[in-house]
Amino acid sequence: MKNKYKYRKNEKPVDLHDLYELIELGFNKEEISKELGISKKYVQKTIENFYKDY
Repeated sequence: MKNKYKYRKNEKPVDLHDLYELIELGFNKEEISKELGISKKYVQKTIENFYKDY
């Protein structure tokens, strides 16, 4: 039986230094997601976790 939904659990890991550098350069979440090849939701969650931890 095939799964009806496709899950994206194979997101490639994001280097936080690259992410932080793009934020410092003034990129918004949409531009960051295009640059790193990841979803906007993943960018948002990573940023939230980053600021929560630090």
